[in-house]
Amino acid sequence: MVSLDLAKLRELLEMELSSNELTDLDEEFYEEFDSLMKALKIKAESSKERGEEIEQQLYLSELGIAEKLAREIIRARLHKIVDMAVEGRPFNLVGDEKKIFSIIATFIHREEIPVLEEEIQVKETEEVVFKTDKRIFTAYLMLQDIPKILDEHLREYGPFKAGDLATLPRTLGHILTQREAARRVSISY
Repeated sequence: MVSLDLAKLRELLEMELSSNELTDLDEEFYEEFDSLMKALKIKAESSKERGEEIEQQLYLSELGIAEKLAREIIRARLHKIVDMAVEGRPFNLVGDEKKIFSIIATFIHREEIPVLEEEIQVKETEEVVFKTDKRIFTAYLMLQDIPKILDEHLREYGPFKAGDLATLPRTLGHILTQREAARRVSISY
């Protein structure tokens, strides 16, 4: 495949949308797309550092268009991959699409997918961990008496009296503020 650019992405999308079968993509399509995105981001940053706002906006616009085109290509290909998995015939799959086909076909045939479950658990624990330099607690001022309440993890909070100030998970705080039982107060230091 020739170097990937917006024109080539548009052409690939048109081919993908006009065919009932997966179009033949180069094995390195997804890697080339990642390289294109990285190059556009670097060009936008470089333009920003040089004070070229119009040039920066141009690269950011190209970046947005490239993301939308790729998303549509992927969406069209995924629909076709699901159809192929139902029919049991892989054709023109590249890179991770082969894994996706395999997982979907395994699911359709009601077989176990043990590797997938382990990968999902690892990703979930990675997503939960985050760090901040400035601590911000969400506190709520209780506007009425509230008995003990449970959050989605079945942790108990309360009971609270009207006028109490308490730090609560945002999910509980949101519910209490919607019901006008509490008012949100931000505390930062």
